[in-house]
Parts: sequence; structure tokens; C-alpha cells
Amino acid sequence: MFVFTNARSTFFTPGTTSALLRGLLKKHREDQNVEVPFVKENTFFFDSESFRYLALRKNGIQLDNEQTLSYIRSWDHSVKEYARLMKFIATRPLHGVKKTLSLNEAEQLIRKLSRPIAEIARLIEENIQLAKECKKKVLNKSDIVLKGIPQNKAAVKPLQHPRTVCMSDKCRRAVLVGDETKMEYRSICHDVCYLKSVVQERLSDPELEYCEVMDPDNGKIFHIFFYYYLDDL
Repeated sequence: MFVFTNARSTFFTPGTTSALLRGLLKKHREDQNVEVPFVKENTFFFDSESFRYLALRKNGIQLDNEQTLSYIRSWDHSVKEYARLMKFIATRPLHGVKKTLSLNEAEQLIRKLSRPIAEIARLIEENIQLAKECKKKVLNKSDIVLKGIPQNKAAVKPLQHPRTVCMSDKCRRAVLVGDETKMEYRSICHDVCYLKSVVQERLSDPELEYCEVMDPDNGKIFHIFFYYYLDDL
């Protein structure tokens, strides 16, 4: 589908753009083996002269009958083209957006990145604080610098299989690992869960209702999903 604007200047035709566009479509057909039709049925021409007319009238500029008729013709043509465009769109076969794999996968990737980015930001902030504390200590005891600046390190450990766990108080407990409190999930509700669009550690993610072990009415409540865990080094 092709939509041309400011088409009054070319008498509501593609004008010189037609040859350029056909050349691009020909190259696309040769390179990708995909035919994109460029015909009257899927090409539409609009103009904004009617808006200009209203702006002139609002500013008190008077137009003669010939000019007014020209604007009227432009408006009438654009209205007809708009109706033709809507009819064309309404009669197209439905397209499932989820079948557009590249867009769908990109959306899922963006959603899944929120947790890793938050973990990285937290780790960076912790290391900045450690560096500041080390700086203060070095001023009092210079030989500390030989030990290097202390840094927290972590590695992402992918799970062998994605899993769904329960977040209710009776199914988890806080454990102390070094100086950090971490959550231990004692109830693994679905140890091998292959949902693809769930955000890690997002409580009651709507997509969890599609998990085969969930109660479809309220099973997703108090549940979260894991693809990986962060392990301190």
C-alpha cells in the first residue's frame, strides 16, 4: 500500500516518483524474490489544500470563486481517496501480529532485559560504594592499596530449564549468604516451564495463566518465573 501526500502539485498522480519507486521495487523483487504490487488499487493520493484554505479564512484572507472552487475540488478528491483507503484496509486479510516473529521476539527480548539491567545497575552501585570505602581506608593505611580495590562480582547462571516458583510466605524464606540476604524458593511449582513471553521475577505475570500447572482463574497469583539466577563469584 502506497500513500502520497501533497499530491495536488502532481495532479494526484505519483509524478516522477513513480519511476524511482518502480526501480526500488524491482530491485527488491530481484534481491528478495518478493513481489510488492504498485498499482492503482493500492495507491492513494491526498492533499492538505483544504487545511490551507481554512487557515486563510481564519486569518481573514479573502479568496475569489476560482480559488475557492480549486480548494473544494482538492477536498472532495481527498475525501474520496480516504474512503477508498479505508475500504482497501477493511477488505485486507487479517494478519496475526504474533506471527511476525522478528517483532515479537524483539518485544520479548526487551521485556526480559529489564531484570538483568537492574541487577547490573545494583552491582555497579555496590562496587562504587566499595571503591569509595577503599579510598578512605587507603588515606589512613597506604599498604591496603596493594591488595587492590575490592569488587563484588557475579555471573549469570542459566537454569537448565526455565521454572515457575511460588512467592507466598509459606513457600519461601530469606537466607543470609555472606553479607547479603537472598530469597530461597522452597516450592517449585513447574520445574520445566517453557513459556516464552514471561518477564523474570515479575509477580503474577499475566502470561503465567498459560502455564500448564496453573489454575486458570487465580493460579498465577504469588508466582514468578525464572530463566536464570545471579551467582556471586
